[in-house]
Amino acid sequence: MKKVCLCFISLVFLSGCVEQQVIDKLNIETAQGYDLEENNLLKGTILYSQYLPDKSVQNQTLSTVAKTSRDVLSDLEKNSNKPLVTGGLQVVLFSDSISKHGFVSLVDSLQRDPNIGSRILLAVTEGSAENVLKGIYGYEGNGTYISDMLKHNIERRDVPKVNLHLFGAYYEQIGRDPYLPLIQKKGMNQLKLTGIALFKEDKYVKKIPSNKMFYFKLLVDKYSEGSQVVEVGKYQAVVRSIHSKNKFKVNKHKSPYEIVIHIKVNAVVREYSGQKATYPVIKRIEKKMEKDIKKESLKMLKSFQKKGIDPVGIGFRVKTSTKHFNHQLWKKQYKNVTFKVIPEVQIMESGTVE
Repeated sequence: MKKVCLCFISLVFLSGCVEQQVIDKLNIETAQGYDLEENNLLKGTILYSQYLPDKSVQNQTLSTVAKTSRDVLSDLEKNSNKPLVTGGLQVVLFSDSISKHGFVSLVDSLQRDPNIGSRILLAVTEGSAENVLKGIYGYEGNGTYISDMLKHNIERRDVPKVNLHLFGAYYEQIGRDPYLPLIQKKGMNQLKLTGIALFKEDKYVKKIPSNKMFYFKLLVDKYSEGSQVVEVGKYQAVVRSIHSKNKFKVNKHKSPYEIVIHIKVNAVVREYSGQKATYPVIKRIEKKMEKDIKKESLKMLKSFQKKGIDPVGIGFRVKTSTKHFNHQLWKKQYKNVTFKVIPEVQIMESGTVE
């Protein structure tokens, strides 16, 4: 009984040592944005939500300009009427200007903050990140809206899975370069996903336009859902519920190396502009889709070689199957590697007409 009482007293005293914070007395950040100013100065913007008595959400932003991210955060704290906390951070945006300059130090500071989760989302903005954060989107606050928009496009559309942890891992990984989704503000209350930003180390060097993102995701990720329009002669087929996976094989018996990429796609035809999606029509859709995947994937891979970037991770795959891998030698070999893309498309179901 004495032991139980002693434990209870200890818990009471220990609970009094925990720092308590009242949510209403904090400014909880939901998004951050970074822009590059003149003389390579850094402009940081934080977004937090203010909940009004009528239960509506009002977006609030604070911005400042400084030399380093540490100075930015220090100045923002001084300008805030309440303590700033990063525990609710959902998304961080980098403008295209700072992305072309390089922002690895910012990513490093985010990873070192114990209050920030490794799964927060990152994106590049076409134009000012501050301007994007100052829009009016949805009813739950801009941070939640932008985060939900990115999650939707990762889970159901053409954006490959990427977050703070994966971006940092790809940056550090030998034989792979990172990438991030691109978004653009369209009017005061609308955002648009415009493509994928490809990086060489930590600098944005190439854009995958939105109409080619489907083929990029087939190469670097897998689909659990998705859709694609396939042109079959003068008709169109809308292929949905796409499931995909890829497999890479390094053929070292050839010089230069040959990289064989198998891409398997299972899908359903939901709409067809012709009279009826018969069995012969389904086979034509499959063949046309395979032809498109092969053509666009090869074109994309060759453009990566020409630019000296490797977002697909070809070098990483060669490294894992090669003893005494020489990274500097591989950089020279990479531009001469040949690719063979073998797509396999299977339409599992159809049945709709014009």
